Amino acid sequence: MRRRELLWLIGIAGVLSPRAFAQAQARIGWLTIAPHPGIEGFRAGMRELGWVEGETLTIDYAYGEGRPDRMSELATTLAKGPAQVIIASGSDAVVAARSAITDKPVIAVSTGAALGIGESLARRAGNFTGIALLFDQTAAKWVEMLSELLPRSSRLGVIHDSSVTNMEQFETVRRTAGALGYEAVPFRVESAHGLEQAIASTRQERIAGLIFVSSPIFTADAARLALLVQATGLPAVYESRWIVEKGGLMSYGPDFGVVFRRAASLADRLLKGTKPADLPIEQPTQFYFTLNRATARALGFELPTALLLRADEVIE
Repeated sequence: MRRRELLWLIGIAGVLSPRAFAQAQARIGWLTIAPHPGIEGFRAGMRELGWVEGETLTIDYAYGEGRPDRMSELATTLAKGPAQVIIASGSDAVVAARSAITDKPVIAVSTGAALGIGESLARRAGNFTGIALLFDQTAAKWVEMLSELLPRSSRLGVIHDSSVTNMEQFETVRRTAGALGYEAVPFRVESAHGLEQAIASTRQERIAGLIFVSSPIFTADAARLALLVQATGLPAVYESRWIVEKGGLMSYGPDFGVVFRRAASLADRLLKGTKPADLPIEQPTQFYFTLNRATARALGFELPTALLLRADEVIE
């Protein structure tokens, strides 16, 4: 092969590489109440599509420091800033984005209720698309899992934040608990700073087990949360494997790594000109049940064989 032909082929290969299709620079706004590991899945997904942070991609991080009252201000700042696409993670972020961001594409990752989609996944604001996590439906599973460890008539402490979607999840937990012979007792967390106090309060209420509903506040500092709960000696169930990996007992929910990789795919399409209205709201297709056997032993629980057999993953 002659040198000129070789150089031509090398040039074509460069043009056809995934990164070559990417714009010279893209800018994403990342809006959530507190930092959480989902950003790693998003970055990985963007890299796979040729968007590399620090090279072809800039991410403007807007974190609410665990305070819902900051979300509106942060959403307004992103709306006025240079970001081309906004990722809103968690119901507080989504609600704030719906009010403040009207002329930029928004990818919402939260429960269906937070997306404002009502009964139809096609109904949302014209600049919105995203992924509906369905925790308002899967919340019943959390009760069922704890029921295999605790006697009937036990009191279950439900830790939730102040968002509307968390209250809806609590209602699902309350109804399911009542049907199974349990009482669900709410413990409201106004911000990340109130988490330790809410957990400590369960000791005075004769609580037998804990349920943490879906909130970035809980996943933001998974290791600390797991330690706080272990100190109570109570079994607990969470939304995310991230917390179980750090010492939580069990979780049921979607694989958030997959979810945020999918959010990256949506961002890629929007950056390349697809309109949000042409991207229907998606739903996770797989949910995972994870157990931490070491934590069970530390709490003095023998995990039932039936529970172990149903688990998708058992962390030893």
